[in-house]
Amino acid sequence: MATSIPRLKLRESSVGGARSSQRTSWLRLLVVGASLALVATVANVALAMALRGWLQVPPGFQPLTTPAVASLTIIGMIAATVVFAWTAYTRPDPIRSFLMIATVGLFLSWVPDLGIWATAVFHGTTAAGMLSLMALHVVAAACAVAILTRFGLR
Repeated sequence: MATSIPRLKLRESSVGGARSSQRTSWLRLLVVGASLALVATVANVALAMALRGWLQVPPGFQPLTTPAVASLTIIGMIAATVVFAWTAYTRPDPIRSFLMIATVGLFLSWVPDLGIWATAVFHGTTAAGMLSLMALHVVAAACAVAILTRFGLR
């Protein structure tokens, strides 16, 4: 028994301003999203370990531990993939729309970090720890934009 994978119909502006129809599949987005989660997680865990040592972040600062960084990066990259799929399906220029959403999302992702810094809710909260955490958001956003815009559409 053969099964088919449903395809999304995507709209993307071409250089001349005319619209062309592109297609991508849920399977493609699943593979690209999983690859994104893997790449961003490896990059963020490696960067977190380096920054903890280089900036002498207290070892008790829980948000920079490997399990916290890995799990939150994976969740964030799943969310980025879902947002990319939504823009690809609904927007006439999905890449431009996704870039705008990712930029706003990056700045909004810093709000909880600034709240952690202001309240010092975690033991060992320091400026170095918070700047390290905020840098991880930049790396994850850069990975999401680079990978999804390059490989998410055919």
